Amino acid sequence: MRTSEYYEVIKKEYMDRTPISRLAFEKAKKYLAGGETRTVSYYSPYPLTIESGKGTTIIDVDGNRYYDFINNYTSLIHGHANEKITHAIINAAERGTAVPAGIEEQVKLAELLAMRVPCVDTVRFCNSGTEATLFATRAAKVFTEKNGIVKIFGGYHGTTDMMEYNVSPASVDYDDPANNLIPKPDIRGVSNKIASEMYVIPFNDCQTATEVITENHDDIAAVIVEPFLGAGGVIPAKKEFLQTLRDLCNKYGCILIYDEVQALRLSEGGAQKLYGVIPDIAAFGKIIGGGLPVGALGGRRDIMDVFNATGISPVTQSGTFNGNRATMAAGYATLMQYKQADCDRLEKLGIMLKDNIDAAFAKSGIDGCATRAGSLLNYHFIKGEPNNYLEVTKEDKSLCKIMHLEMLKRGFFIAPRGLIALSTPMTEEIIGDFTSAFADSLEVIAGLL
Repeated sequence: MRTSEYYEVIKKEYMDRTPISRLAFEKAKKYLAGGETRTVSYYSPYPLTIESGKGTTIIDVDGNRYYDFINNYTSLIHGHANEKITHAIINAAERGTAVPAGIEEQVKLAELLAMRVPCVDTVRFCNSGTEATLFATRAAKVFTEKNGIVKIFGGYHGTTDMMEYNVSPASVDYDDPANNLIPKPDIRGVSNKIASEMYVIPFNDCQTATEVITENHDDIAAVIVEPFLGAGGVIPAKKEFLQTLRDLCNKYGCILIYDEVQALRLSEGGAQKLYGVIPDIAAFGKIIGGGLPVGALGGRRDIMDVFNATGISPVTQSGTFNGNRATMAAGYATLMQYKQADCDRLEKLGIMLKDNIDAAFAKSGIDGCATRAGSLLNYHFIKGEPNNYLEVTKEDKSLCKIMHLEMLKRGFFIAPRGLIALSTPMTEEIIGDFTSAFADSLEVIAGLL
């Protein structure tokens, strides 16, 4: 049986197992454009509708139970309905959720970030990672009085127009990879005119980074980079690459911005503490909100002071729910339960899972591997570990779609693109169960090839 034929079979099994989710999606389509309100949550034939979650597991409306290996795309570091976080949210809500004034909870969370993260002197809160990277780049432009931004091919930094360039293009050029670095928007509705302020470089490519920044430094305000490509396949940065960017920014007066929205979980002080290469500003989100909407940027005091309302011509940075009490309380409760020992334990589980996935691929005879950054992983149907996004695009996406439904069938909720996010309630036993399910799914796929 061909993979395309088997995909229809496994889809039918999925639909037979989730009839109430199917009805829920049909109703959702009447009131939500496309039946959902978050593009990443959709997959064919329809996404599950989840009734509840606790710890490591979620339950759909059909009563099927799954180990959650997405954890809301890395944001739920302590899994679902953590008792201390839940209590913090309830207590905060009882005191009033939001006011247009200062509250102590903002200072407590900002102080904790400043204590832990090397680059952070001061903080500004917002409501998403998208906003955090928006304001980080804006601060860099104001501070340097330049407009150009360097980003990575395959780097995702939210959904502002500037950051929707060269993230996941519909087609790539393998014969002449330089064509992939021409600034182009990936989606309709994004202005082409922004291209004049964009510079795109490959991940982990020191030579191209040096050439582009050296040639255009008079126009470049900032370089924005993830310490690992998140949506691009969880590909870790080489320390040499980050150090090259740091040195170039120092030499030419550019601002180095780390997008640590996902990477903060790598250590108590984020990826920058782990690598020992410190940016000027960092954008945060995900785990610092305790499961509620959040974003933040923090960095050098002199750069962050562009937002100081008592300064000359301050940059406006506002938002109705910036620093709301419930989010601040939930974020503080989350980080207070996430110490270096917890990072280290998740690191060990991540290593264990990567080794197991790699071994399962080798045993199956299928080309594939797992990439890893701490407790985040991504499996790839590709020969050899990818070093950049261009290499990731070469994998067979049809096999990813089958693997996704096979793992759901076995009770493991993973991202269709292969992303895996561990949480602190997970154990070696759960990792072992995942490994067995993954190996069984690979056996099915091997029989199709």
